[in-house]
Amino acid sequence: MTGYRVLLFLAIAALSSGFEIGTINKYSYETKVVVNEKCGLENDSPVGHSLRANVHLTAVWENTEKPSKRLIKIEVLNSKLSVTKKTGFNANPSELDKLSSSASYILLDDGTPKTIWDDSNEHLSLRNLKRGIASLLQYRKENQDAREIDVSGECDVIYQIEGKNIRRRKGNCAHSQFDKTFSQPFGIRSASAAHQSTTDCEWNTEKNPTVSKCTSTEYVKLFSNAWHRPSLCVDDKSELIFEGTEKEKKIYENKEIESVIEELKKSQSGLEENNLEIILVLKEEQPKKRQLKPTITRLEKDLTIKNLATLKSVKAFYKLLPMIRTSSTEEILQVLKNDKWENIKPQLFDLVSACATKSCLKAAFEFFEGEKEFNKLLERFLISLSILPRPTAAFIKELRDFLEKDPEEYIQTTALMTLGTILKTYAENSAIVDPKVVEDTRIFLEKGLKKCSKDSEFCTLNYLRSLRNAARPRSAPLFLEYAAKGGKDALEAVLGLKNIPIHLLPRENQAQLLKIFNEIGASQDRSTRAVAAELLLKQHPSTDVLKNILKALLDQNDEEFSTFLASKIMNLISEDQVLRSNILKLLPEKDINYYDALAQNGQSSLFRRPMVSVEGTNVTYGLEMESLKGGLLKRTVFDVSFENRAGDSSLLSVGLFASGLASVAGDSSASDDDSSPTAGMNLGFLDSYLRPYVFFRSTSELMGHAWAGTASEQTPVLQCILAFSDDEKVIVLSNGMTVRGQMRGVLSVDASASAQISLWNRNSKSLVKNEGALLVRGVVTVDAGFVVSRGTIQFSGQSSIDFKVDLDFYKSPFTTCLQMDHPDISVNFDVFRSVNVPEVKFELKRTKKRTISIPGRSFAFNEKNNGMCQRLYSDS
Repeated sequence: MTGYRVLLFLAIAALSSGFEIGTINKYSYETKVVVNEKCGLENDSPVGHSLRANVHLTAVWENTEKPSKRLIKIEVLNSKLSVTKKTGFNANPSELDKLSSSASYILLDDGTPKTIWDDSNEHLSLRNLKRGIASLLQYRKENQDAREIDVSGECDVIYQIEGKNIRRRKGNCAHSQFDKTFSQPFGIRSASAAHQSTTDCEWNTEKNPTVSKCTSTEYVKLFSNAWHRPSLCVDDKSELIFEGTEKEKKIYENKEIESVIEELKKSQSGLEENNLEIILVLKEEQPKKRQLKPTITRLEKDLTIKNLATLKSVKAFYKLLPMIRTSSTEEILQVLKNDKWENIKPQLFDLVSACATKSCLKAAFEFFEGEKEFNKLLERFLISLSILPRPTAAFIKELRDFLEKDPEEYIQTTALMTLGTILKTYAENSAIVDPKVVEDTRIFLEKGLKKCSKDSEFCTLNYLRSLRNAARPRSAPLFLEYAAKGGKDALEAVLGLKNIPIHLLPRENQAQLLKIFNEIGASQDRSTRAVAAELLLKQHPSTDVLKNILKALLDQNDEEFSTFLASKIMNLISEDQVLRSNILKLLPEKDINYYDALAQNGQSSLFRRPMVSVEGTNVTYGLEMESLKGGLLKRTVFDVSFENRAGDSSLLSVGLFASGLASVAGDSSASDDDSSPTAGMNLGFLDSYLRPYVFFRSTSELMGHAWAGTASEQTPVLQCILAFSDDEKVIVLSNGMTVRGQMRGVLSVDASASAQISLWNRNSKSLVKNEGALLVRGVVTVDAGFVVSRGTIQFSGQSSIDFKVDLDFYKSPFTTCLQMDHPDISVNFDVFRSVNVPEVKFELKRTKKRTISIPGRSFAFNEKNNGMCQRLYSDS
C-alpha cells in the first residue's frame, strides 16, 4: 500500500511539469455528436456529425520560479467533417475544408488552464474547438470536488485519481454569457436539461510527462417537466490519442509571460486574451421581413373563435409567435388596428401577450391608452398576460404604472390578479429575480389593500386575491389580520395563507389560526374555519391543538361542517404519515371517541384521486363539496393537478359558489344563510386565479334568468390561447460545441358555463365545459458553424372535461348530483432529427411518429354522491 502511494505521488509530481519545453506532442483527435430520442451512441439510425483533426500541443514557455506554470501552444491541422448518411458516418465536404487555423496559447498553472490567447480573426468553431481540447488537460493533484471554469462555463467537478489515470466528471454547468431571462423558473411547465460529462485521461510519466490518451463521453437530455416522454438526447464522444513528438524551434526562455505575449502578438496581431469559456454566439432564426401580415392572413381561419381549443389554433399560434417577437412596436400596432382582422382580434392580443417582448407590451398598452370603460379585449389581454412563463421586472413595472391610472373597476380587478400572478412567477425565477422589485411590489399591493374604504364592497377582496396569487410569505401577518375580522374577506385571507408554501408559514401563527378556527373574536364562515384547520394540521401542531380540532367533529349542531372537516382530515392523513400517526394516537381517547368523530351524516365531502400516471408525472383530480343543512350546495371546488419531481401545479380549478338561496328553495332550516341570493364561478388556471364570474347577485337577477332562460345557453367564461411553456437552456459540450435546447408550448382554451333553473319543477342543472388543445415542441440544436445537427420532439392533443351539477330542491333534504367526464383522447408524439451542412446544401432527415389513445371515462366521486345521482335519475 505504501509503495502504491509513492508511485501515485511521483506520478502527480511529474504531471506538475507536464509537456517538455520545446517538444511538439502530436495527437489525433476525433469528436462525434449524435442526436437521439434516447441517450446512447449506439443506434440503428444515428443522426449527427463527427470531426477529425491532427492536434499539436507544445510547451513554448515556463516560469523559471514555478515550472508547473507553462504556456502551451495548441494547433489544429487537417480538420475533416463526416456526417451520418444511409451507410453510417461518411466524409462530407464543408466550409471546414476552407478554414485556416491559427495557433492558440493556454497558460497552464498546476493543471488549471488560467487564460487563453487566440486569434480573433479565426473562425469561432475552431477557436471553441481548441478551448475544448485545452479543457481535456485540466487536472487536480488529489481526489476532490471543485467548482471550476472550463470550456462549458462554471461547473461542478469531481476528480478521481488512480495511478497515471485521472477521471474528471462534471455537471451543473452555467455559461456566463447566456441571457438567463430566456429561462423559465423550474417547475411543471418548464424544461429540464440533464448534463453529465466524464473525461478519462492517461498520463505517460516515464520520461516527459504527457497525455497519452483522453476519452470524454457526455450527454445532454432535454425533456418537458410536464411529460418526460418523448425526450431528446445529444451524445458526444471525444478522443485525443498521442502519436509522437518532434522538436519545436521557437521557444521563449528567461522572459516574463507579459513580454512573451507581446512578442507573439507581433506575428499574430489578432491575439486576444480570454478565459476558457467558449465564445457563445446563438443564431436566431430570423423570419423573412414583412411576413407577419401575410402569415396572419393565411392562418386567419385557424384563429377564429370556432377553432379555439383545437390543434389548428395552437399550430397557427406557434407559427406566428417568432414572427411577432421580431416585429417593431409600429408593426404590431398596425396589425392590432387593422379592421379586416376584427374577428380574430382577441386571439391577436393573446399573441401579443405571449410574445413577451418590450415592443409587444408597449404596443398593447398604447392601443388601450386612455381607455376608461370596460373593454373585453383589454381584460382578455391582461388574463393572457398572467400566464406568462417568464415575466421580467419590466412587465411588473408596466402593470403597476397601468394600475396607477385608475382603470375601470373590472379591469382593475383583473389587472390586480395578473400583477399578483406575474409577481409570483418572477420571484420564483432565481436566475434573474431582483428581491427589491419583489418587495416593492408586495408593499405596493399591501398599501393598496389598507387604503380600501369600508364602503367599497370589492376593493378589499380584489387586493386580497391579488396577494393570494402573489403568495409572498411576508404577507402572512396581513392575511391573518384580515382573517381574524371574519366575513367574506376572511375566506380570501386564509386562502391566501394556503397558497404560501406551508414550510414558509411561521409556526407562531398557529395561535391566531386556532382562534379563527374556534371563532374567537369574530364569527367565521365554515369554509374559513375548515381552511384554518387544514393549515394547522399541515404544520404538525401540538397534541392540545390536535385535540381541539378533533373534538370539533363531535359537534353535530352543524353536521355539514363536521362532515366536511372529517373528510379534510381523512384526505390529509392519507398524504402525511406523521400527521396520520399523531391523530391515530388520539382517536381512541374517551373524550374524542373514534366512531363518533369519523362517522358523519352530512352530504359535504372532500377527496382526491388519480386520473392518469405517465413517465413519473401523476395527474390527479379532486373535489371539495360543502353543503348547507338540508343539502343545499354552498361551495364546490373541482381541480386537476400535476405532480412530479419538478413540483406540483394546478392545471385547472373550477369553483361554484352560492349563498342566500335557502329562501328561494323554500328551505327554512338553512336559517344561517340569509344573505342576498348570489351564485357564480371561480376559475383558476395554471396556478393563476381569475376574477370571479358571477351569475346573479340578487333575487331579481335570479328571477330574470329563470323566466327568460338567459343562463341556459353556454356562456364563455375564458377563451384564449396561452403560452404554456417558453424555456431555453444552453449547455456547452466538452468539444466546444453548443447544445441549445428550446421548449415552447401553446395552450388553447375554451371554458364556458350554463345554468338551467326551473322554479316550477324546483330543480337546476349546471354545466361547466372546459375544452383545450395543447402543443409542446422541444428543439435541441448543435450548431458547429459548418454543420448543424438538430432534433425536435413534439406532443399534441385536444380534449375536454365536462363538470355537471344537478340539484333537486323540491323537498328537503335536497339532492345534489355531481358528474365529470371526458371523451376519447388521442395524444400525438413526433420526433424529427436532421443533420445539415449549409455550405454544400446537404441534409439528412429522419422522422418517427406515434399516437397514444386514452379512452373516454366518467370519473368516480364518493359513495354519497353516487347514491344521490341514482336517486335523482331514478325519480326522473
